[in-house]
Amino acid sequence: MPKRSLALAALSVVAAACGSTSATTPAPPAPSPSHARDVYREIDGAKADCMKEKGFKYVAWTPPEPPMTEEDKMRASTDYAVMKAYRAEHGFGIVSVLVHPRDGAQGDQPRNPNYKIVKDLSPAQRKAYAIQGEKCHVQAIKQITGEDVRSPEEWSRRHDKDLETRKKRALDGDPELVEQAAAMADCMTTKGYRIGATTPTAMRDWGFLLFSKELHELARKEDKTIPAFDPETGTGNFPTGLTEGEKQAILKREIKTALDDLECGKDFHPAMAAMSTRLDNELGE
Repeated sequence: MPKRSLALAALSVVAAACGSTSATTPAPPAPSPSHARDVYREIDGAKADCMKEKGFKYVAWTPPEPPMTEEDKMRASTDYAVMKAYRAEHGFGIVSVLVHPRDGAQGDQPRNPNYKIVKDLSPAQRKAYAIQGEKCHVQAIKQITGEDVRSPEEWSRRHDKDLETRKKRALDGDPELVEQAAAMADCMTTKGYRIGATTPTAMRDWGFLLFSKELHELARKEDKTIPAFDPETGTGNFPTGLTEGEKQAILKREIKTALDDLECGKDFHPAMAAMSTRLDNELGE
């Protein structure tokens, strides 16, 4: 499913961490392959060495995997019964974020020690720290991966796009998934849904994208400066002016659609989820 990269959360220049965040619809969390985390850790270690050479204090630190909540476990499950139970309450997991806000059940997480280092700097020192941090980060990426990039963000986008392309090619090229996706599309069509592409990844994502786009378009009506929905990332803005009744009405439609989607894809979805998880671990390099 389309998702935003979490790589930069571990590797970003800490001095820029005080910026604001946008309200976006979240994609379900995906497993973080251990090999990928090793690469991030090596890059951050090389960055720390570079910062030390330049006279700046920086602690190499990779955030630990947060503990999974029960909702996370349900989302990640490949068991049909668990999938059905999740969808019966959350649908595709879009508007339910507004109806059932997460309560922070993951608890307090270890804090990046570099936040305190930056906090104690003067404005001029903080600016110099940020500039050198970005330079060292780019140098570290080159040292560890051999890739020439202009910024950590460029590397992350390139890295994520490559992994997604390879994963999509494997999923959409699997004969069993192709057959199951086509059967699911036929079933959804008989239920009155308009289905476009019927590749495995398209059938996996169509419902998530449908309701993500609906909320995003509502947000655009509130704020004309919001750009058009991007189906490639699968993320968009939340509207802020919905009443509780309006949220519940959308959630009710989303739940019905998600349950129909799962019923038509009762063979497809568990198989797709299992293969996707395997590829996350095999291709996470």
